Amino acid sequence: MAASEAISPAISGRRGTLAGWLKNCFSFPVFLAAILAAGACVAAHTLFVDPDTWWHIRVGDLILRSGTWPTHDMFSFSVPGAGWIAYEWLGEVVFALAWRLGGFVGLAAIDFLLAGTIAVLLYVYSTLRSGKCKAACVVVSISLPVLGAFFTLRPQLLGYVFLLTTMILMERFRQGLTKRLWVLPAIFLVWVNTHGTFVLGAIVVGVYLLSGLFKFQAGGIVAVRWTPEQRRHILLVMLLCMLVAPITPYGSRLAAYPLQMAFMQPVNLAIIMEWQPMSFNEALGKVFLAIMLGYFLIQVTLRISYRLETIALLIFAIFSTCIHIRFLLFFLFLFIPLLAEALARWADAYKPEKDLRLLNAAVMALLVFAGVKYLSHPGKIASEFTKSYPAGAVAYLKEHPLKTPLFNDYGWGGYLIWSQMPRSSVFVDGRADFYEYGGVLADYLSITHLKQQTPFLLRKYSIGACLIEPESPLATYLSASPDWHRAYADGTAVLFVRQPQPGAGSLSR
Repeated sequence: MAASEAISPAISGRRGTLAGWLKNCFSFPVFLAAILAAGACVAAHTLFVDPDTWWHIRVGDLILRSGTWPTHDMFSFSVPGAGWIAYEWLGEVVFALAWRLGGFVGLAAIDFLLAGTIAVLLYVYSTLRSGKCKAACVVVSISLPVLGAFFTLRPQLLGYVFLLTTMILMERFRQGLTKRLWVLPAIFLVWVNTHGTFVLGAIVVGVYLLSGLFKFQAGGIVAVRWTPEQRRHILLVMLLCMLVAPITPYGSRLAAYPLQMAFMQPVNLAIIMEWQPMSFNEALGKVFLAIMLGYFLIQVTLRISYRLETIALLIFAIFSTCIHIRFLLFFLFLFIPLLAEALARWADAYKPEKDLRLLNAAVMALLVFAGVKYLSHPGKIASEFTKSYPAGAVAYLKEHPLKTPLFNDYGWGGYLIWSQMPRSSVFVDGRADFYEYGGVLADYLSITHLKQQTPFLLRKYSIGACLIEPESPLATYLSASPDWHRAYADGTAVLFVRQPQPGAGSLSR
């Protein structure tokens, strides 16, 4: 059975009728997609937010309120007035709208929606590649615990949706469905305003284009040449995708930002966990290595053949993942369909006549009910969102406003921006680009690592208070210093305030 038939099993003669549509909606392949979407929501529920989530919401809200796009920083005191652009502005606006419409429930709902969409699109792509929806479902479901680590509420989730959509469109184009490729320029227009992952989409399209310029078979690698019409079609579409890239509020600066980050922000790439190289001493690295070795045995045993574009993208994804952990999800988008192809040798084809549509509908309705039931507890959802952030300390600071600059933990800067404290300027937050250019990121590392110049740097920025983790080295240092006293503490955060010097006014009230 063709992959397209496995995904959309419309019955001949009933296509377009309500009865035929309902049969499709409650068919077994769609039922599997619903199960995977529910599993993705469960995986997303364990994390929800990233430290950057908070400032993304605040920036989106500012854009909605002002109708303008920021060109300089307005949240920090360490680099006052530094040039900065909202390079993920469209995703930030989407999250701000979700917050306005539903608060924490709205944020949870859009996180679930995006996580479920990614799981379903990966299932569709794997089914297209393998031709067997059962094999695709098994492989995607096994991968959900790893995929869930990436389901934090950030604009990159929207980027991953666009990336999978691009991969599906290119695969359908390879299978002969050429007209749908005209959607790509519109996708890229939205994508470049949403997240820098559009670069991966451009790489996917480019690799497909170049691979179709050759025709050969070398061992297990097969290159299939495009027809002249296909080549002209994909070239024109790719040109249109390039032409829409500068259509942003900032011109071509958004399109250039991924390159700027790759080559001009070494400190940022060195300290942020997701940009670290794969460590094979850690559990994730060992699992990754085991998967690679296991698939090598599968390849040797089954003698799998690869199209040229598939093996080229896979090699690029493996290399990128070893250099930066962040690309693990891109690797999974390519690797999971290959596993589904291998498993499809033993999976049964979908048989529409054996569908239990009433049972499928009942289970799908139960899943929807469970999701609605979970979202009906806003207090519980709010606690899930804020459990790792200094909500208690922020409440204390709102009752006892500071009159002095506040040094904060890097991971809490976005939360402080979002919470809009009376003195809302932060020392540092997740917008690492301009902090690095201004030297603040290096100073932050010196302070938190208790370098020799730590006392000097605290005076350099006129720091009179520090909001940090209780077990951090800096907290130990400040606890032992007679110049600082502990003004607030709980299990998440501790606030130190500098003792007033003789003859000076109090730094806090």
